[in-house]
Amino acid sequence: MIINSHVHINTDEHYFFYNNYGIQRFLAEMDKSRIDFALPTLNPKLSIFRCPNDCSVHCPQMIGTANNNLNSCNCSNPQRHRVRIFEENGKLVLKCKTCGNIILKTSIDPLRKYNIALMNLTKPYRARMHPLIYLCLCNSTLQAEINFFEKRYGNEFAGFKFHPWNDQVSVANFKVCTTKPILIHTGMRNLESGANAITFAENNPDVKIVIAHAGALDENCLKKIAILDNVFVDCCPSVFMFKNRFSSLFSPTDLHSPEDIYYKVLDFVPSNKILFGSDSPWGNSEDELAVIGKLHISENTKEQILYKNAIRLYGLC
Repeated sequence: MIINSHVHINTDEHYFFYNNYGIQRFLAEMDKSRIDFALPTLNPKLSIFRCPNDCSVHCPQMIGTANNNLNSCNCSNPQRHRVRIFEENGKLVLKCKTCGNIILKTSIDPLRKYNIALMNLTKPYRARMHPLIYLCLCNSTLQAEINFFEKRYGNEFAGFKFHPWNDQVSVANFKVCTTKPILIHTGMRNLESGANAITFAENNPDVKIVIAHAGALDENCLKKIAILDNVFVDCCPSVFMFKNRFSSLFSPTDLHSPEDIYYKVLDFVPSNKILFGSDSPWGNSEDELAVIGKLHISENTKEQILYKNAIRLYGLC
């Protein structure tokens, strides 16, 4: 059995990066790689998180491309604008850090309609997938949104997803009340650090936490994952992270192959705390399974990573 506990899909055309990765493409990936069950969440690159003044919105080279952002822009003077979440007068405000442009103000998480669309999109395939609800990091809306989904859709989703880098907000100081696990993006930059995710886990000891992307292989983070009862980790997308190990996403220290990411985590973290994921479309199931297939670990350890830990954590049957 194989459970993919970390994957992103689009619900419509309102995504500016990997905007061609919808549910049919993921179903095809599941079939090809013989994935039995999945926990999809929204692609975080939603159009509402992009300032209209960003060069990629207008660049002729970018219009109509699947990966429309400034990483692919070849303009001589690209104008990069970064949107972040602010809190003002009890409302969530999406505002550009670069030019000050206000995208929207709301008392309701702007991702709600996309999450509901995700649940509707995946409902015909409920025997094969249970979504994770992606929430904005804002005190004015966060707990209210958790309550909203748990009360109205409690059996329709498996957990929640936080993305500090996309929101441009550290997760460290938030406190929440939920019985559902939370998957938290981590990386090398301060806002998305594994240390912040660990602080969140320590401040919320009754909430199960999955730290994504191996906590950027921060050894202090991995040591904390090992001893905190409520914290788990995934190592995906190991192939993508290895190829981009000199970027801001990941540390290149002592890495000679994607397998080393798993070995590094296993040096610190018990195998009953590691989950399988692909982080598609940044990674893919076929590549990630090939990495696990090359690991010199016991069959029981592989089974724990591939499905046993996810079943236990998310209460899957």
